[in-house]
Amino acid sequence: MEEKKVFTLLPLISSHDEVDNVRTFIFENKSLAWVAGQSQGYILPQAGESEKENQRWFTISSAPCEGTIHISTRVSASAFKQALNAMNPGDQIKAHSLGGPFTWEENDGAPVVLVAAGIGITPYRSILLQRKFLGKSLNATLLYFNRTNEIPFENELQKLSEEHPELQLKIIIDEPLTAEKILELTAEINKPIVFLSGPEPVVSKIGTDLKERGVSINLDRFPGYDESNF
Repeated sequence: MEEKKVFTLLPLISSHDEVDNVRTFIFENKSLAWVAGQSQGYILPQAGESEKENQRWFTISSAPCEGTIHISTRVSASAFKQALNAMNPGDQIKAHSLGGPFTWEENDGAPVVLVAAGIGITPYRSILLQRKFLGKSLNATLLYFNRTNEIPFENELQKLSEEHPELQLKIIIDEPLTAEKILELTAEINKPIVFLSGPEPVVSKIGTDLKERGVSINLDRFPGYDESNF
């Protein structure tokens, strides 16, 4: 039996540009509790009549400690993204199905590698800020692949790595993201747990390649993106 969806209306508080065409939308939250790295579905009826037009899934880019729900996304020409971008403070978005396994739980000290492709950085912003808030270790290597030098959350991430030397931040510009490149950049790390977040086709292929090499991996696939637009 299919589980019945529970919907929550979230009013928009504000929105602001990050870099390039990336924009963050901040929504008031009075009832939703989530684990850093999780995602949920969102519906904007004004984007169209069909579910394909009016529904999207986003990984929450805010940490639970911030209290508000942040959607950070590239604003494209799609009907949904245009409807999202047209929202004014007080306008509401319908949220549902909060959850997902893309979370950094305690792992018996196994080294952690976080790999982001472009807008795939959003769960790591949430995860790292929440771990900082809770006083947990940020002992990880973050590989951040981006198509250009317009890097979302760069200042925040640089500050985190300066405050927490155990967080190794490596930003890679305009280089193909492959399993081989990930292994090359982490060659000194023994049997890490790899988190990989980014465009769906890229993440799916690299995830398969890494699993075939015996790597323990957790994937967060972003639909609607590919090698050309992440």
